[in-house]
Amino acid sequence: MAHEHVRARRAAGVTLAWLGCAGLAVSMARAMTWEGGDDAPAGACVVSRISVDYDVDYVPGLGGYGVIATSLSDVPDDCAGREVAVTLHGADDAALAETRAPVTAPTTTVRVGDPVPVEQLGGVSLALVTDGEATVDVDPLPAG
Repeated sequence: MAHEHVRARRAAGVTLAWLGCAGLAVSMARAMTWEGGDDAPAGACVVSRISVDYDVDYVPGLGGYGVIATSLSDVPDDCAGREVAVTLHGADDAALAETRAPVTAPTTTVRVGDPVPVEQLGGVSLALVTDGEATVDVDPLPAG
């Protein structure tokens, strides 16, 4: 029984490492391209500059590992004070969980209300909301 638990933890660790690398690669690729024409001024609130990582832990209710929070880093100073809506998507792009939180720079942690099983996670989208306007950015994870 203990051996199966170790194997499950090891498999979850490998999956988590793969998701982290994939998320980092997608975030870095999006940070290198800004669709605003000219370069955005330093500190400007550009969603594609924000890197997303997942906080994963064993969730007894799921019987396995789940995403319990998202960690946003490299948050531009001009984004502070806004609200961020983080939506975790499945492979079919269906929303699995959505949580909102105030934005702080340079990092923001957004807790997930109901943890999402790691194996169901397909991507994440961010929406920064201020004065009724939203800027949305979607970073799907590569299939595999």
